[in-house]
Amino acid sequence: MSNAQSTRAVPPLRAQPTPEYDTEVFRQRIHEAGVRVRDERGATELRILEAGCGRQWTLGTVEVEGVTPHITGIDADGRSLRMRIDERADLHEAIVGDLRTVELPEAAYDVVFCSWVLEHVSGAEQVLDRLFAALRPGGTLLLRIPDRDSVYGFLTRIAPFGLHVAYKRHVRGRVNAGRPGFGPFPTVYDRVVSYRGVLDYCARNEVEVLQTLSCNHHLRYFGRMSPIVDAGLRTVAAASLGRLTARHNNLAFVLRKS
Repeated sequence: MSNAQSTRAVPPLRAQPTPEYDTEVFRQRIHEAGVRVRDERGATELRILEAGCGRQWTLGTVEVEGVTPHITGIDADGRSLRMRIDERADLHEAIVGDLRTVELPEAAYDVVFCSWVLEHVSGAEQVLDRLFAALRPGGTLLLRIPDRDSVYGFLTRIAPFGLHVAYKRHVRGRVNAGRPGFGPFPTVYDRVVSYRGVLDYCARNEVEVLQTLSCNHHLRYFGRMSPIVDAGLRTVAAASLGRLTARHNNLAFVLRKS
């Protein structure tokens, strides 16, 4: 493939003003995709693939006049998917499968939404290849990942899984953390699961980067301890001599297939 992305200006990484800002951006991008489907193709259905769909759709109602969303959800965890079907009933199609190997129709979807999934997959770049193959030309991939090159990502990679569960349960207040069908799930953090990794992938695969966002709002969960936690993260970042960042932990991307 050509190195087309390298000749395009990549938008600057923008810090999210609020924790919900990326959700608002994603909702707007889905709306724009629906308008394109209606006005450019004359279609009445917006086909959305939710890759690693989990127990709920997190982007709210999709409303575009004259267009009906059709959501296909894929998840490797059958228990989470069954909860989604039983409790939410918002999927038009549900598939239990591995994103690295599941059969997907080629160029069939207008939008792919993949949120907090790639960090759990060994072979994340293979997943991206399959998701872009399933997108129509000009289609949009909405991607959220934690940055493996952040201090948070580094600590997650080296910490025992039991600490992940304890953090979710006692700091984030998720009482079901670690139970069947509930996160957190074991992490892998392939190299593509980072800001530099995603940009490199896009440059090699003729994918246009439309928007990049960073978030450091996890600090709010530590309450009055958040300044101390922030100082500790920045100390680790300084000790890494530039290899790690404490300016953010999570990333959101809006990507377009050429």
